[in-house]
Amino acid sequence: MSTLYFFAGACSLVPHITARELGLDVVAKPAPRPNDSGRAEYLDKINPLGKVPALQLDDGTVITQNIAIVEYLAALGEAAGKMGVVYPKLGTLAHAQALRWLSFANSDIHPTFAPLFRPQRFTQNEADFPMVKQLATEQLLDLFAHVDGEYQQNDWIANNQYSSADIYIYVTYRWAASMGLPLAPYSGLKKMVAAIQARPAVIKALEEQGIAPI
Repeated sequence: MSTLYFFAGACSLVPHITARELGLDVVAKPAPRPNDSGRAEYLDKINPLGKVPALQLDDGTVITQNIAIVEYLAALGEAAGKMGVVYPKLGTLAHAQALRWLSFANSDIHPTFAPLFRPQRFTQNEADFPMVKQLATEQLLDLFAHVDGEYQQNDWIANNQYSSADIYIYVTYRWAASMGLPLAPYSGLKKMVAAIQARPAVIKALEEQGIAPI
């Protein structure tokens, strides 16, 4: 049985929901944080960087990085007869479009949160923290406006078919909401969030991570 390591509410929620949507036999397990017992073993055997997500397979092989894990889970889903569930068939144009938006969430939206979470990594002057956060917020809201335009036209962002791209965007929306960012203008995103949180697999993954819907 494979084990997916996560931090509650972190980007590891993406493959967690994906696995539940596909009905795969994957155990979700909290990863130890820096001061937790078991941290040294996690660094040694799972991920030397200490990050999540990490998927440990039955034979001990470990896969890290969201997109790699989602692609692997999607392939398992196809093999189990779940073709097209949360990810279009591998090798199709629809798959490429879903991968495009999954990559956008992973490479464009997600990194924009870094200055908001840890402004000290971008300047050593605490007086500049508000400016760093403001610039990141403006960039993030521009990205949300871009995807909101897609959700204004369709229920789901890639081919109007529910996919892991929607899941990743949902996770980043959760972060923004927890920070109190001004999300009211993005009615398309809000509609998607309501739809995704009504899905049984999403409800189950949130419960397993001990976090509430927004």
